[in-house]
Amino acid sequence: MLDDLELQAEGLHLAERAIEVDELSVAQYAEVELVARLHASVGDALRVGTIDGLELRGRLAGAGADWMLLDDGCGAWVVHLPAVAVVGGLARHSVPAEARAFSARLSMRSVLRGLADEARSCALHLTGGRTLHGTLDRIGADFVELRQRDDGDPVAVPLSAVAVVQGSS
Repeated sequence: MLDDLELQAEGLHLAERAIEVDELSVAQYAEVELVARLHASVGDALRVGTIDGLELRGRLAGAGADWMLLDDGCGAWVVHLPAVAVVGGLARHSVPAEARAFSARLSMRSVLRGLADEARSCALHLTGGRTLHGTLDRIGADFVELRQRDDGDPVAVPLSAVAVVQGSS
């Protein structure tokens, strides 16, 4: 009888422990950021929808602090994370900040600075649905200058208004 009571007590203890572990798992997962899931998904095919309804599909070629790079085989899309509404196809795990490469900490400004150095034509898809075409000229602290094809003077575009930058692969 003592053995039976001991087994019942051990069973209750294990059940309580299982509940505690589940609660801890939920609490730990609550700390996982979208960017951590993105870093774990590099190389995977993703579906991305922006807040303005732009639907993108492609292989996740890279991710940074506030951006992701999708390659659809015909072109590349630099997506500003604040403009993302939904992402499908993410890996189930995540990569914590301390395990990411230094390049993964680069901001959208750094990526745009690289595109400006290449002087390639691109399209800026802005929040609100407007699209501007041209080449990136200079990158400021919180804006980009875009030299449009039909106008000699560059226009300044706040980074907060840039949803997606579309260019060639």
